[in-house]
Amino acid sequence: MIYPMKLKPATKDYVWGGTRLKREWKKPSEGDVIAESWELSCHNDGMSVIENGEYAGMPLGELLEHMPLYKGEKCGQFEFFPILIKLIDAKTNLSIQVHPSDEYALAKEGQYGKSEMWYIVDAEEGSGVYCGFKKAVDAAELEDALKGGKILDLLNFIPVKKGDSIYIPSGTVHAICGGLLICEVQQNSSLTYRLYDYDRVGKDGKKRELHIEKALQVVNTAAVTSPNENVVCESDGVRRLASCKYFTVREIKVDPEYKGAVGQECFLSLTCTEGEGVLIWQDTSFDIALGDTLFLPAGLGEFTLRGGMTVISACV
Repeated sequence: MIYPMKLKPATKDYVWGGTRLKREWKKPSEGDVIAESWELSCHNDGMSVIENGEYAGMPLGELLEHMPLYKGEKCGQFEFFPILIKLIDAKTNLSIQVHPSDEYALAKEGQYGKSEMWYIVDAEEGSGVYCGFKKAVDAAELEDALKGGKILDLLNFIPVKKGDSIYIPSGTVHAICGGLLICEVQQNSSLTYRLYDYDRVGKDGKKRELHIEKALQVVNTAAVTSPNENVVCESDGVRRLASCKYFTVREIKVDPEYKGAVGQECFLSLTCTEGEGVLIWQDTSFDIALGDTLFLPAGLGEFTLRGGMTVISACV
């Protein structure tokens, strides 16, 4: 049976996380800290679960194994389900890190690499992100900066505000800084190589592991000048934020209505980052609250969004 599926996320309580996702967004967690809420995930490290309808209680990945047509024709080119969507609450800075390319990751790690994009849901005054190098660097310069704890001096610090978006291709050194709430759409991979972590200790009381040798093999040392140049206004209330082989992401402002359709070529996910509303499909209405994520299977057909809300959509 095909229908719009509301998803229950998996949550992570990493050391840099805050309390907003539980306190304001009502995400499930035993503790107060939720660093990441994995909204749409078929990854074994944290799989989302269907909450409504015939498949309630079933992990999304299990459903898609039984019903591969729900992924859509475009997903046939991938060995794994291609994307993972997170909400991220950064109370403090994340590590300076880099993700490998597919070529490196498949050869060395047995999984895909990771390109990703960030949509800024909320931002404290003065907050920002690190993204790429200010100018091209060579391996010796980068190694010296790492040994001296000076890598931040080489990186672009980009102030951000609510509604901004940044695309981070694999190989780009980056970090989310404290004071940001972000919706992240990424390749379905957990590969992260840390270069610098502020000498921070983990829950075990030990300094968190760095992966400098691997990072130096995959890092793009060229200068990064325009990390958000991909944004395109497609129509009134709709912006295409990023598009690559693995995902196309849009911001949809629903006020008061948006009409869409899901064909056989690909699924569509919807994550509400502001406001509330409903999704109407056939004769059925599905409530959408702040933070809800819906998985719309390929072939679902026409649907309507109504209300006052901002929705982040993702497909291949």
